[in-house]
Amino acid sequence: MKPFEDLISLFKRDFFNVYTFASLHTAISPDHFRKYDFILLHLEDNDTKHIELIKEIKDNCSCPLYVFSKTHSAEEASHLLEAGSEGHIEIPFSAQAVAPRIKAVLRFLSQLKKGTSRAIRYGRLSLNIDNREILIDDRKIPLTNVEFKIVHLLIEHREMVVTKDKIIHYVWDENSSATDNALGIHITRLRKKLVCKDNEDLIETVWGLGYRLNLEQCE
Repeated sequence: MKPFEDLISLFKRDFFNVYTFASLHTAISPDHFRKYDFILLHLEDNDTKHIELIKEIKDNCSCPLYVFSKTHSAEEASHLLEAGSEGHIEIPFSAQAVAPRIKAVLRFLSQLKKGTSRAIRYGRLSLNIDNREILIDDRKIPLTNVEFKIVHLLIEHREMVVTKDKIIHYVWDENSSATDNALGIHITRLRKKLVCKDNEDLIETVWGLGYRLNLEQCE
């Protein structure tokens, strides 16, 4: 559709990264939503499955979500907002009018992030999400981008086992070339870097399932 093509062009012109999917039901896993700063959801009908889709997205990310539709009544649009979407835009729309609204929200969120430090601390281990740093006893541990993303995901799911597939999808962005073997190599390197107690692994292997953090090792 022309308005969406114009909207994409406006964002790309300002050097935003834009990703499009024909169907969010099948294209990407729920965890994948965490990587985005803003989600625009085009709904072509008023099927009730959209309510569950919005709830699923919002359960897995905290970024704003705007819904675009032309078949929803005012009451149906209200239900979409109650499900978790932050905005509803009726089709047809003007890309020149919508783009500044979205950019204004992104600027506001950026200013909020600058005023807060997203740091997580467990005993001797500290992770700063904004600076992409991990410290043990205030000593910075050098990590690659892949290693940091693995640790970040494990900390976010610290109360559970994270499957290998979930880690691979999150870290390598659905890259089909990523394998269990590649993940295993990075886990081995991480274990050598992240040592809180002698002869104890901070990252535990749960055979047949995946990995989890043993944060008791950092206490």
